[in-house]
Amino acid sequence: AWITQVPSLVAELTDDPLQIGFNGDVSSMRALATLLSSLPRAAEYSHALTEYQVRDFSLLDVLGPGRSKGRALAEWSAHRGLKRDEVMAVGDNLNDREMLEFAGIPVVMGNATPELKTFGWIETGTNDENGLFDAVAKHALGAN
Repeated sequence: AWITQVPSLVAELTDDPLQIGFNGDVSSMRALATLLSSLPRAAEYSHALTEYQVRDFSLLDVLGPGRSKGRALAEWSAHRGLKRDEVMAVGDNLNDREMLEFAGIPVVMGNATPELKTFGWIETGTNDENGLFDAVAKHALGAN
């Protein structure tokens, strides 16, 4: 994966995106969520705002109508011929719940919201402890 800036997102897309994500400070992302809700075509997509107040950081996920991370992961997996037990998902907040419920190998970050840790899923280290790396190495690549 990579990040690049393009002059026109529409011109660059060759397929319908599963998700478009924005991030920034809490107030800016709240303003963007409000703006998206007020647009004439707002019924054509859904969005989920995840806030980390202590860090003044928010993620805004924009998906097609009736879509979620879980549904997108299920479709992506089916398209690639993967069974649920072959799919690992890693999450840290409530907007990841459906995705984790779908995955055969659900992993919760050590810094996840406390509610997400109550489901009995595998827990890895925090972001600062290389938790994602450790989870991929152990559960996806089979390293000890």
